[in-house]
Amino acid sequence: MFIKRFLLNTKTSVLSIFKKQKRELSDRCENLTSIPGIGTKNCNNFYDAGYMTPESIISASDEELLTIPGVGISFVKKLRKTLGRV
Repeated sequence: MFIKRFLLNTKTSVLSIFKKQKRELSDRCENLTSIPGIGTKNCNNFYDAGYMTPESIISASDEELLTIPGVGISFVKKLRKTLGRV
């Protein structure tokens, strides 16, 4: 009986940790995904590189953006075209 309660409590604790992490991830990615080309999968790369707001990404140079894993010239071109800065 004790083991069953322990396992149920452990399962609940683990699930709540995963839900909290997912919520934190979606909160921090919400702003970044407003930029075309940034989705929930790659928003972490921008966030980890120090780009935590759309403004910081928009104001970054092409060279700076290209240092972020997963960012290529096509993303930079699309971003600049969207902003009218080709």
